[in-house]
Amino acid sequence: MTGHDLYCGSARAFLHKDAAKKLLAAIRILSREAPRYRLRIYDAARPLYAQESLRAQVRGTPFSNYVSSPSNGSLHNYGYAIDLTIEDENGKSLDMGTPFDSFEYCAGYKGEAEALKRGRLTKVQVANRNLLRSVMRRAGFISLASEWWHFGAASSSFVKENISKTPF
Repeated sequence: MTGHDLYCGSARAFLHKDAAKKLLAAIRILSREAPRYRLRIYDAARPLYAQESLRAQVRGTPFSNYVSSPSNGSLHNYGYAIDLTIEDENGKSLDMGTPFDSFEYCAGYKGEAEALKRGRLTKVQVANRNLLRSVMRRAGFISLASEWWHFGAASSSFVKENISKTPF
């Protein structure tokens, strides 16, 4: 979204242990059902400085609703959210119809039917999204209606009442 590295070159993704357990379950489910596919993580636990940078990028734009205020926090700030996709055995991401972090109306599940009807999404793209959503939900994640790539390991209210933000 920002066009620059928010994590100082780190290729590691961190999650709260509860979210990590669910991710392992998702990996097992996908491995059983579609052995040639694997999950590719785009973003996981997000430090507050990264949240502040993201928020600054969209402040005053029509996209400001897509990025949580650092004071409120995102599930990413607690290590309870993950952004990911499915890739094939060659490391090529499945076509989901929009890029990760897209602000298009059809980036979310709630716009899929209309986007399919208008030809903005194909049946293959919707099937790929359905596979990702099915795997993640069966592993215990909650999907975000506006972003095909975003999954939370618990409800926002539960996390904010019971979990501390990531300390980094």
